[in-house]
Amino acid sequence: MERLVLTAQVAQGVSGYVATVEQLPLEGLGESVREAQDQLIQVMRAWIETHDGQDTLGEVLALAGFPGLGEDTELQLQFA
Repeated sequence: MERLVLTAQVAQGVSGYVATVEQLPLEGLGESVREAQDQLIQVMRAWIETHDGQDTLGEVLALAGFPGLGEDTELQLQFA
């Protein structure tokens, strides 16, 4: 099975922490690093489920710079 590893960054924002995946329009906010990471995980899960349910996940990932991914590709999120 193919695997795509997406790397997320957490930075301190004006009123807490912001976790983002550079290539995707996703972010998690929290009062701590852990809260921001947890929220990003939930946001990403919902984003994947939405696009997978609409059969647009491969297209959206291709537009984000990840072309040619198969339907069975596993997405993995890691924090830097």
